[in-house]
Amino acid sequence: MSKIFELGDTVRSKDTTLFLGENSDHYNIQTYHDPKYPWIMEYAEEMRKVGNWSKNEIDLSKEKTQYDQLDEASRHIYEAGLKFAITLDSCAGRGPLQLFVENGISHNPEWECYINNHQTNEVLHSESYTEMVRALYNDVNVFIDAIIDDEQIQKRATSILGVFDEVTEVFDQWQTNRVMKRNGKKAPFTVTERDVKKAIYKSAIVLNLFEGVRFFCTFATNWSFSEQPTKLMQGSSNIFKLIARDEMIHLDVFQQVIKMLNSDRSEGFADIANELEDEVYEMYQTAYNEEMDWVTYLFSKGSTLIGMNETILKEYMNYIFAIRINNIGLNPKRIGLELISNPIPWINNYLDSTDIKTAPQEMEAVNYVAAIDNSNEEEFSLDDL
Repeated sequence: MSKIFELGDTVRSKDTTLFLGENSDHYNIQTYHDPKYPWIMEYAEEMRKVGNWSKNEIDLSKEKTQYDQLDEASRHIYEAGLKFAITLDSCAGRGPLQLFVENGISHNPEWECYINNHQTNEVLHSESYTEMVRALYNDVNVFIDAIIDDEQIQKRATSILGVFDEVTEVFDQWQTNRVMKRNGKKAPFTVTERDVKKAIYKSAIVLNLFEGVRFFCTFATNWSFSEQPTKLMQGSSNIFKLIARDEMIHLDVFQQVIKMLNSDRSEGFADIANELEDEVYEMYQTAYNEEMDWVTYLFSKGSTLIGMNETILKEYMNYIFAIRINNIGLNPKRIGLELISNPIPWINNYLDSTDIKTAPQEMEAVNYVAAIDNSNEEEFSLDDL
């Protein structure tokens, strides 16, 4: 049977790989004095520092008044973005821990430490969305029910959920086989370790898409409200600033993991990455097509927002996709994209949370300092956003 903790047969972090290493079948003593992946611990610590904010930190008292001033097209843009953000973080609040730890994929202490911080952070985002909805609607359930019934959101989420379901089935079968073998019984499934490695790699790609692409339509449109002369929906804008700051750490971690799996043959994934390269491009192409369709839907009722329309947002998403593909060592030209300059550079002002206005209890807002600098990683830059 599976055990929460085993005192015997302890395998130290230095002696194994991040995923499917010798310790992946044991929950051993968690020790952090000599980590194999110190950069992961640094990200975990950074996550604790910048993610130490509260859902009640931001003043939302003016949101309803400003929301009531929006025209129909602007309300549609705002609501659609918030609905999908809630959907995404409902997945992100559960997925990383289930995919990368609970299935026995890794019991590396520093990875467990990071993923638990990551997961807690995503739950905070979901809590914050609830506060945003509560500020606008008397009955939150009405808004949530509208998400469930929204065909456009279901369509956009299909490819994400499809990959999650696919890899989870592989992990479940693998875990069942291990339990049966430990109990002296025949394994009922034909899933191999190579199948599991493919599922791990695809999970990392999905998380990369999650954190680095799927939220950015909502970020850009929401922040464009604050860019208007009347400075609309600033409470929401400030919450999304904090969320974006967190998501960029998540993104950077999974970018580094993917690059490590691609290049470090000792991790046992280099040939997997090569085998799945065409499929990874297909995943990005599918996501790209869905995001372009989503942008069209966002502006289907028009737009009165100064500096934000369908053409501008599509150009920005072209920029985002090309950057994300390039940053994991792939070529954006494979899906017809080029590396370009940021078409809406004002957005970088929203990726610095120094000037966030807090609620009366005045919790300190933490300025996001660029990602951790270490010898194995590229330095993070706002130009990458």
